[in-house]
Amino acid sequence: MKQHSDFDEMAVGESNNRLQSNNSWYWLSRLKVGQKIGIGYGVLLSISILGTTIGFFIADRYQNQAYKREQAAVEKLYQVSQLKTSVFRVRTTQHQLLLYMDRPKLWQENYTELVEYVAQARQVWSDFGANYSIENPTIKYNSVSEQQAVYRLLKNYKGFNTYLKRTEAFFRVNNPSQLSADEIETAQNQLFNFMHGSSVFLMDEFLDDIKSLMEVIAEEYKQSKQELLRAEDLRLKIILGSLLLSIAIATLLAMYTSRAIARPIQTLTHVAQQVTEESNFDLQAPNTTNDEVGILAVSLNRLIQEVQQLIKIQKDANEQLEVYSQVLEKKVRERTRELNEKNQTLELALEELRRTQARLIQSEQNTES
Repeated sequence: MKQHSDFDEMAVGESNNRLQSNNSWYWLSRLKVGQKIGIGYGVLLSISILGTTIGFFIADRYQNQAYKREQAAVEKLYQVSQLKTSVFRVRTTQHQLLLYMDRPKLWQENYTELVEYVAQARQVWSDFGANYSIENPTIKYNSVSEQQAVYRLLKNYKGFNTYLKRTEAFFRVNNPSQLSADEIETAQNQLFNFMHGSSVFLMDEFLDDIKSLMEVIAEEYKQSKQELLRAEDLRLKIILGSLLLSIAIATLLAMYTSRAIARPIQTLTHVAQQVTEESNFDLQAPNTTNDEVGILAVSLNRLIQEVQQLIKIQKDANEQLEVYSQVLEKKVRERTRELNEKNQTLELALEELRRTQARLIQSEQNTES
């Protein structure tokens, strides 16, 4: 039993020496097989989740950028559209007021709308100037055409607020409900001249430039929409690519982990097969882990050693029995030879006795006769 204990201690010591030579993996070799499998599954799942999550973040980043560009284009388009609508409403309401000079009630209703439209136009123009300032270099434009169109509006139509003030004042003092018939006719002529003067052509050019800016921004919106579609397609490809990459890495790691677990078992099985098939009890199973496989390797090596010792004992016994058999056979042969010699001596003695007896009988017969 002491010999077996020494063998186990020697095997475990050699195994620990080999394991400690690679400290980076020493902790892994001390784990049980179930723990290794659990850690392997955890690592595989973590890699899959992490890779997919990173793919989602990268893809969402591109998609969000495209979405923000699209939203910015929509907001710009909405603001410019509001500006165009407010200017158009002011111009249209002016014409309606000119036609309703002889109908004070309708004129008053449209005048109220004009005041509202003028206030809206002033607010929209103020917001437009705040969002697009020539003096602010931090404003980013999506294209040179947009920048040029915005600069043209802000530079060429600085007097838009003045035009709105003149419109309010001009129609306020020419309220037909406060004028006589002659004054109304005079007011109509003044309004007609005001609405068909140089300011009118300036407003027409203003509307044309706003329309041009709308076309530029609409084209940008179209491009941003296409970029968003490409970003969504790229997002899908990135997610699929990251998922496939994660699966590939997880598969390689799974193969490595399963091989790390199965290789010692396969080596142990191969040694056991060689021992049983070839009856070669000089073989020893290598022990590279401290888990159940390592314990099994130590037990197998001890079993092989014990069988080897038993075979040696049996061989020694057989050799001793053979020696005993040879000695016994020699003794039997010697005893048989001795018995044969004694039998021959006895037969000679009997023969001599018979001859002596015959001579005595012959001698007695001769005496009687």
